[in-house]
Amino acid sequence: MNTPCCLSCGNADLVSGTMQSTGTINFRPYDVKFMTFRTADIAVSARMCGKCGCITLNGNLEKLKLIQGTDSPEAVTASRSAP
Repeated sequence: MNTPCCLSCGNADLVSGTMQSTGTINFRPYDVKFMTFRTADIAVSARMCGKCGCITLNGNLEKLKLIQGTDSPEAVTASRSAP
């Protein structure tokens, strides 16, 4: 299993968290349909290196596929339950 490492210095001492502002920080892709039953907001999580301070952001890939129409909700549900 791969241990996540800092993209800047290679250190493995990463602290998980979120980015904050006066509201939630979300990623919103361009060219999404506005008339859907889902919001286009994708939650962002973060990790900060305990050595150099580099912050890496990650978004929810399953949500991106859903709003882009590249995965059906059934496929995402099935992938979550797969071993």
